[in-house]
Amino acid sequence: MRGMIVVVTALFAMVFLGKKQYRHHWTAIVLIVAGVAEVGYISIKYTDTSASSSSSPATGIIILMGAQLFVGTQFVVEEKLLSKYYLDPFKIVGTEGMWGVLYWLFALPIMQVVKCGGPDATGLGSLCHFGRFENSAYAFKQMGENSTIIYLSLAMMLSIGIFNVCGVSTTKYATAAQRSTVDTSRTLLIWIMSVSLGLETFHWEAIIGFVMLVSGTLLYNEIVVLPFLGFDQNTKEKIAEREGGNGSKRKDAAYMSLSPGKGHQQAARNTRNLDNTKKDHYGEIKGGADEDFDMKNDIAPSDMSGSNDRKSRDI
Repeated sequence: MRGMIVVVTALFAMVFLGKKQYRHHWTAIVLIVAGVAEVGYISIKYTDTSASSSSSPATGIIILMGAQLFVGTQFVVEEKLLSKYYLDPFKIVGTEGMWGVLYWLFALPIMQVVKCGGPDATGLGSLCHFGRFENSAYAFKQMGENSTIIYLSLAMMLSIGIFNVCGVSTTKYATAAQRSTVDTSRTLLIWIMSVSLGLETFHWEAIIGFVMLVSGTLLYNEIVVLPFLGFDQNTKEKIAEREGGNGSKRKDAAYMSLSPGKGHQQAARNTRNLDNTKKDHYGEIKGGADEDFDMKNDIAPSDMSGSNDRKSRDI
């Protein structure tokens, strides 16, 4: 189910951003979804089901699908904003974090007073822990009793911050769909770390799924190009050759692997660089940045006064 984020993001990008998907894109998406599904099946197959659980699988699937829709929407909205405005990834992540903090400042107290759960709880009630929908007071109590939780929480916040900055940067310089493929591939790293730390049992069948996952990611992002069955006919290099005639870097805004914001961003950078060059130029000629200048006529105040004195003597 985790691989559905690739499908959701690709479909949303086609509908709302007018992007195109080609044969190698769809093939890669199938490989990614199949790989993640195979890994999930192996995990469920070897899970110990002797312990009773009141959680409903249907509830988990519905919540997970809803989460994929929200994340896919976030990826596409971020690409839309980055295509229109020059935004720094750190500023975007910081702004999202600020609104998240404000949101939870109101939501957590409400969740604290909602009582639910219990030994006989079913459905959504089974998601509650310690008798509350979200027991923040108990969380702070645990932090006070065990300082390791505080350090782990800070490390988690740092990790998530870096992860989100890298994700937004991927959207900025590539596309939301490419970001979703890389995002799904982190399942491999999680599996490797879990097996290495002894948190999960190694099952060789999972390797098949991870091979499909990595292959799909490499194929989608055109790191690996298959030279048969037309898989290499609509890569960005081939499209550039057809449009430019000589393999130029002309960009197709409708192509899935190109960022529509690059042109606007480059123009904005060029404008800022030109302004900075003008300021440096005037500073060097007129004696530094401490003096004001008539930028329109390229005349310093001292030159203007000298010119006025000469005009007075002539009169």
